[in-house]
Amino acid sequence: MAYKDILVHLDDSKACASRIEAAIALAKRQEARVSGVALALKSTISTYIGVDIPSSLTDAQQEIVAKAAQSAVEKFEQAAAEAGVECVSEVIKCSATKASARLAFFARHTDLCFLGQPNPDESGMAFKESLLEGVLFASGRPVYVVPYIGRPQMKIRKAVIAWDGGKKSVRAVNDAIPLLQGRSEVIVLVINPEQRRHVHGEKPGTNIAAHLERHGITARVDVQSHVDIPTDTMILNYLSDAGADLLIMGAYGHSRLREKAFGGVTNTILHQMTTPVLMAE
Repeated sequence: MAYKDILVHLDDSKACASRIEAAIALAKRQEARVSGVALALKSTISTYIGVDIPSSLTDAQQEIVAKAAQSAVEKFEQAAAEAGVECVSEVIKCSATKASARLAFFARHTDLCFLGQPNPDESGMAFKESLLEGVLFASGRPVYVVPYIGRPQMKIRKAVIAWDGGKKSVRAVNDAIPLLQGRSEVIVLVINPEQRRHVHGEKPGTNIAAHLERHGITARVDVQSHVDIPTDTMILNYLSDAGADLLIMGAYGHSRLREKAFGGVTNTILHQMTTPVLMAE
């Protein structure tokens, strides 16, 4: 089992270089092709404010957007060429409202998609959250989220699986198998299993660890019971204490009619993560 087709979202953010580096490094290890997709967003501001904007202004804006997308593609292609990795790239022109659906379409036809964690100190955070939502909940593919601060410089190769025994966790673990193979350490973290006895069995975590063993992955189980500490806090603290450089977890979301798309634990991890996270829905 291996990834053979990887997608990475390209943009003009400072964090994009780290995202490209992560996608290409994995593609090289897996002998996979990596596809880079940049979004050249069409301006729809005139429809919101109800006035006609001179075409010269909108044309100039579109030219800036197109150049930024093309620049991102060129940097990606150069990095792939230097690494000796097969790549393809594309610039997609669409409105911001359709961007997440378009990116989800491309992700649907790959094994894994690399996206960036929204940076609260940069503009466009809401838009980047919509991209994450669209790919996570509409593509049917796992998403590898790279922190905006970049990946850890020291490659510890230690992964933590946030295991709750549910189907989303199962999907995340299965999708992450190529990433887990060859890791120096894999930990199955089970938090407060007494609250979900019906999905954990007599020995929480041992069954999924045994399954991973069949794929050549040796994993140890660590059960943590602290009912007075929020699950998301426990996961983040555990990652820090363990010195892990990858988290595997299921992605949970609310109804689209609600104000926030992501569920509590998922939302906290996405906004406070300092370690790459592979999520699957």
